[in-house]
Amino acid sequence: MFARCLSLVLPILFSSLLLSGCRDSLLDPDAPVRLSFWHVYGAQADSPMNRLVERFNLTEGKEKGIIVNVTSLSNTVAIHFPLVAAAKGEPGAGVLPDIFVTYPKTVLTIGPERFADWNEHIPSDVRKSYVPAFLEEGMIDGRQVMFPVAKSSRTLFVNATIFDRFSAETGLTYDDLITWEGMFKAAEAYHKWSGGKAFFKYDEWMHYSLLNTVALGGEFFSGRKVNFDSPEFARVWKLLARAALSGHVCMLNCFSTAAMTVGETLCGVESTASVLYFKDYMTFPDNTHLPLRLRVLPAPKFSEAKPLTILAGSSLCMPKSTRAKEYAASVFAQWLTKEENNVPFALSTGYLPVKNEAFSRIVTAEHFDEHDAKTQELYKTVNRLHRDYVFYKLPFFDGYGELEKKFCEEQMALFERWIASHGGKEPSKEILDAMFREFRERMEQP
Repeated sequence: MFARCLSLVLPILFSSLLLSGCRDSLLDPDAPVRLSFWHVYGAQADSPMNRLVERFNLTEGKEKGIIVNVTSLSNTVAIHFPLVAAAKGEPGAGVLPDIFVTYPKTVLTIGPERFADWNEHIPSDVRKSYVPAFLEEGMIDGRQVMFPVAKSSRTLFVNATIFDRFSAETGLTYDDLITWEGMFKAAEAYHKWSGGKAFFKYDEWMHYSLLNTVALGGEFFSGRKVNFDSPEFARVWKLLARAALSGHVCMLNCFSTAAMTVGETLCGVESTASVLYFKDYMTFPDNTHLPLRLRVLPAPKFSEAKPLTILAGSSLCMPKSTRAKEYAASVFAQWLTKEENNVPFALSTGYLPVKNEAFSRIVTAEHFDEHDAKTQELYKTVNRLHRDYVFYKLPFFDGYGELEKKFCEEQMALFERWIASHGGKEPSKEILDAMFREFRERMEQP
């Protein structure tokens, strides 16, 4: 019996050792594999990612035989175009880097089939340590085309300097801001209390409708179009339209961060990374100042809805290449996501770490005490998202980016038109129904 078991175990053990040996043989410290790398984490020489790359090259990279060269720094919007140009072989575009940070839109445009599968190089026992939703987001046709290094979500940033005064005089508290029912109630009260100011802004308007429709059990998409027949979507959208016409929603064409720092709105739902852009004070039109103290909460949800939170942020990709380069890239990716590297990087950028253990330890004194009050406030809520919420992956399909752009532009233009003719007063059901019909007509136009 023992001999039979041994005969079964030995081939497996031998295969594992052989595979490990083959992988190790792909690298040679005396003839290092060189990887070109494009990223979006700070378009300057001393970006936090550049510092990590430098440390990798001096430690694990040097030991194993890998040199990572950052050959382009960009931002989340601009990086798409040179990557696509390089993939298409356009004149003067150069070649695709060996590894780069990007978004699903870029992967779909280039073609997922052109990318290597990270799972061929990263063992399954290692993959188990990552947040499952972060890995699932990067799966296309059963292949791990995108690998998580740092993710983001949406949180509610509140100007506590003013909200605490508002709360003391109205009885509304931070607990009211956990639900959309409470948010809309607070928005109405704040509009009166402040003499007509907007209460909140939402940086990604389609995300508001998409996430809350799904959280209520509805279907936001019908094929590759917005599902205007969804009663959940109609409910979510009309509540927002009512608030917009009543002056409770900030309609400025800017990020919530900017609107909050000039006192145009009290709070905003925006990316976790926005914490980096908040100043410690507000500046009003008359050039007077007030300290800006932040509270950070999960983005509101409807009271009976599932606790969903948007999963966003870029991922690491590698075009198909030699086995040595692909394996070297996987070594680099695993090093980047070790807790001792990933947590400080996340804290310095406003992103989410990608391993479960990192979330449980991110707010310990070891990582946390040296950071300012804004960062500490954010990561207490980030830990809450990981513990109590479900990360919702935005859909992958051709044309999604264009659809989202059209949704936001048409909604903003429609709100502005109706505010000009019907704003400043409580809209009737008939007005809200008419707005919804007009929005549908405009979205369904080619």
